[in-house]
Formats: sequence, structure tokens, C-alpha cells
Amino acid sequence: MLTRVLQRPFHYAGCLLAGVMLLLQAGCASYSRNFEQEIQTLASEDPAAALTALDKQHHPERNRLLYHLNRAMLLHMLGDYAASNDEFEKAKQVIEQYQATSISEESAAFFINDGTRTYTGSSLEQLMLHVYAAINYLLQNRTDAARVEALQIDVRLRQLQESDPDSILSIDPFVRYLTGLIYEQQGEIDNALIAYRKAYHAYLEHQKAYGINVPRILKQDLLRFSRQLGLNEEYERYRERFEVKARTLDREQSELIVLFHKDLAPIKRSQRIAQVHPGTGYLVHFALPVYEPRNSHLSHARVVVAGQRVRTEPMEDISGIALRTLQENMPAITARALARAVVKYKMSRQAGENDGLAGLLMNIAGVVSEQADTRSWLTLPGEIQMARVTLPPGDYNVNLELIGVSGQVTQSRQLGQVNLTRGSKRYLSYLWFPAYPTTRH
Repeated sequence: MLTRVLQRPFHYAGCLLAGVMLLLQAGCASYSRNFEQEIQTLASEDPAAALTALDKQHHPERNRLLYHLNRAMLLHMLGDYAASNDEFEKAKQVIEQYQATSISEESAAFFINDGTRTYTGSSLEQLMLHVYAAINYLLQNRTDAARVEALQIDVRLRQLQESDPDSILSIDPFVRYLTGLIYEQQGEIDNALIAYRKAYHAYLEHQKAYGINVPRILKQDLLRFSRQLGLNEEYERYRERFEVKARTLDREQSELIVLFHKDLAPIKRSQRIAQVHPGTGYLVHFALPVYEPRNSHLSHARVVVAGQRVRTEPMEDISGIALRTLQENMPAITARALARAVVKYKMSRQAGENDGLAGLLMNIAGVVSEQADTRSWLTLPGEIQMARVTLPPGDYNVNLELIGVSGQVTQSRQLGQVNLTRGSKRYLSYLWFPAYPTTRH
């Protein structure tokens, strides 16, 4: 028997080699599994250790974007906002370089799996890249640079609107609110009000999709600026519609803006599917990505400063948007995976007509190499919350109380001391990631 196998034609060796190459290029473990160690390290609130572990890992060129994104977020957690933005700039370069996928990558993706492509990020991840870069600039009090980032955000939103007018992401409310904050700090009151109006209408749409409410602080901003600009009719409409009063912020006052980033965005897993192809009648096996939500026991946070206790409000449901966008993209992902599985199955049948063992090897290689693309920005928070606190100029110690779903204080964090000068705005940021149990892949 061994002699007969060794004497088989050379096409057997070619098939065997092709099968081995498929297995090698596909890889044995999903991206989410490879990064699990860093997630667990994050859960222990040791971002420095997570950064060290990340740097020790091997990062193929096709995953270079994710290396820069995760590194940027860990540096943000460490308070090195300038270095964080250096990583975000490198991430932008990767996207620009590989946005137009090469023909060779498309061919490999069709015959092997989607994970062979150079990863350029989902639309949500590309948008959040700009959001967190802008936040980094605000934390450094570099408002001019944040404004440049806001303009890039506006360009990205227009591109999303043109490419997919029905996408809920193209009218992202927090992005609009953040640009309003930047314009406000720059003294561009007209532009700030325009951004806040867009944010308000976007929140109404997102309220239908995710149940996220229009933030109280946005309502107060609309009241404040419409009155300040003498838009009396608009002010009266808001006053009748909202249950809040306008915040007063005179030039003698200063403001503390605290961003609370809660949980982690959902993680992608690979799910195997067996389905009869309607065109051929073949029973084929393929894999699809599914999101595994990573919920926590926290509800919100409370900023404690100078005798005030101000609750953070949900501003961005990143997890909800991620789940929604994957659902919208699933028909195209499924069609591509099904077509690929049929081609692999046909190739193995044709090989098997001449050589049964070669056909079997090709079939095994095709099944094993079929993996869902589970790559995603794994340190991206699941939700962004915010609190705005008006204070007189001075030095303040700022604490953050983490509130559980039942209303109890679960943890307290010291955010440090801040100096607020007359008419200034000061930003603080805190990311909280819970301890997630390791799950199957």
C-alpha cells in the first residue's frame, strides 16, 4: 500500500502541498484567542503589563492596524496621551496604505478565508480611532489639534453617508456632540450649536435603534446656546420639549468634563455552519463571525468633587453599534463564505476523481482553513459616558465612584488633582474593564 502511495502521480504531491499551504496560511487560532491574555491582564488593572505582553506577541503584517490600535488604547490608559496619538497616526497610515485591497489578497481571501486580508478596521473602528485621537488632544489641552481631528471626523461621516446612507453609524450622535464640545472650547458658538443640533437628531434615531436616551447635558447645551445666540423661537421649542433647565456658565466659571469608558466592546468568535448549497445541492461547511457581548455589573459612575456628586450619562453605545453593523454586513459575509466553501468542495471532488486520497486531503484542508475573521479592536470600550461639572477656579481633588446596577458603590477611584482657571475646560478620562472569564472559542 505504501509503495502504491509513493508511486502516485505528481498531482498528488501538488494537492498535498496545496493543502498544507492552506493550513499554514489559515492559522490554527483565532485572533480573539491570541489576544485573550492581554484582556485578562487588563482585567487586573495593569495596563503596563498588558502593553509589555502585547509588544512581545508576534503581529503579522495583516494585523498591524490592530497592534497600533490596541497599543494606543493601553497608552491612553497609562496617561501617555501623546504616545497614544502617535500610535493612532500609525494606524491611520495603515488604513490609507491598505484601504484599496490588492488583487492577490482578494484571491487569497476567496480561496482560503477572510482573515488572510490585511485588516483595515470596521467603519465603527475607523470612526472611533478619530474619536479617541480627539479625546487625547483634549486631555493634553491641545484644542487646535482636536479641531483638526474633528474636521477629519466630519469627512469620515460624509464618506459613510455616501457609501451607506441607511447606516446608523453615519449619524453617530456622540461624534457630533464631541465636535460640538471642541467648537465650544474654541469659542465657535455657531458651529457648536450646529453640531449639538445634529447630535440631538442623531440621538433620536439611535434611541429607536438602541434605546439610548438624549443626554440631559445635550438638552442643557441646546437651551444655553439657542438663548445665548438670541434664537428665541428655537429656545422656546426646546424649553417646552425638555424637562431640564439651561445650565449657566459665565466667564468667571470653569468646567470639568469627565469621560467614563465602561466595559469592552463585544468580542468576535467563529461559528461553524453546515448548509446545503441551493445551487448545487452540496452539503458544505463554512464559518461566520458572531459577537459575544461582554456585559458587566456596572451601571454608571459618579464624579465626586468639591461637595458635588454628578452622575455620568451614557453618550455612546459602542457595543450596540458593533452588533448592529455586523448584522447589517452578515448577508454579504455569508454569501462570500458559502461561495468559497462550494469552490473548495468542488476542487476536492475533482481531485478525488483522479486520486481518492488527494481529494480527501483537499477536503480536509478546505474545511480546516475555513475560519471566520474574528479580528477586532479588543481594547475598544463598550460604552462612553460623560459628566460635566461647573466649578469656580481653583485646585480640586477628583474622585470617581463606580455604581453597580443595583445602585450601590462598588469601587472608588482617585482621578487626581486638577487646576481650573477662569473660563477654562479641563478633561479627565477613566477606562474601566471588568474581569471577564476566559470563554471557549
